[in-house]
Amino acid sequence: MGKKIVTMGDPRGVGPDLILHAAARLGSSFDPLVIGSVRCLESRARSLSLPMFEGEIIEPADTPADYELQPGAAALSFLQAATDILRGETTPGLLVTGPINKFAMRAAGFTWPGHTEYLAHRCGAQNVHMLMANPKLRVLLATVHEPLARVPSLITPERVTGAIVAAGTCCYEDFGIARPAIAVAGLNPHASEEGMFGTEEAETIMPAMEEGHAALTRRGITCTLTEPVPPDTVFFEALGGKYDMVVAMYHDQGLIAVKTTDFHTTVNVTLGLPYVRTSPDHGTAIPLAGTNKVDPTSFLAAWELGRSLQENREESHGQ
Repeated sequence: MGKKIVTMGDPRGVGPDLILHAAARLGSSFDPLVIGSVRCLESRARSLSLPMFEGEIIEPADTPADYELQPGAAALSFLQAATDILRGETTPGLLVTGPINKFAMRAAGFTWPGHTEYLAHRCGAQNVHMLMANPKLRVLLATVHEPLARVPSLITPERVTGAIVAAGTCCYEDFGIARPAIAVAGLNPHASEEGMFGTEEAETIMPAMEEGHAALTRRGITCTLTEPVPPDTVFFEALGGKYDMVVAMYHDQGLIAVKTTDFHTTVNVTLGLPYVRTSPDHGTAIPLAGTNKVDPTSFLAAWELGRSLQENREESHGQ
């Protein structure tokens, strides 16, 4: 099995707390290689009155001596070390990323919008997708952090086809679903209602669904694709078990639904990388660091889901 790595994230935030809480709660089943600051973990363990993490820890040589003054540089050094290790793996690895502060990262020369784009750059991945998953709902986004005014122009056949193929492949390889049922949410109210409220469904989404289905079939994946479903009903039907995954057209269309159903156990999964990447669905929460007020539920869910996806991916790849 490939390596399991957890990065600390911004050392000022709750990333170190989450690592310590996970170790205290899960015991020996929490067995990653942690990449971060040893001094930070030791200090936070004293603040929280928790045992120090006893597993393997790597502190990169270029970690700033004063990580409080250079938190972005520290977090970037952790990410670089993690991706260097994972690039050398021959079997699917796992990366669980602690929260980062994008302003601090930019001050350190980080030019990517976030983790996803940086990780894709580091391994040369051309097509990555954001999946938000919790025990009740799985939602893959066709577009991610885009202004709403730009979304219609970004809903292209190629983009929607790619999202559908990613959804079907993920269901089959990562979640072990033999015949996945996937719903594609419409862009417009009532999925345009036969062109009354827009043309994207007929002109773009439907052709993309045909191509996506054909592409999945060529990969040996048999799936059911439901034609554009009105976005005001698709998530209700998915919660009832009708679909294994929903492809949403834009950020808030999907995330409002998935976070409302189960905010604390929702996990961010990046698809399209040569390893499994998961992350808790919250930020650095710097004011909560070291206070014992942080809720580790999302991080624990990211760890458990990441391990499950890694095992399923290895099995599907014949490892």
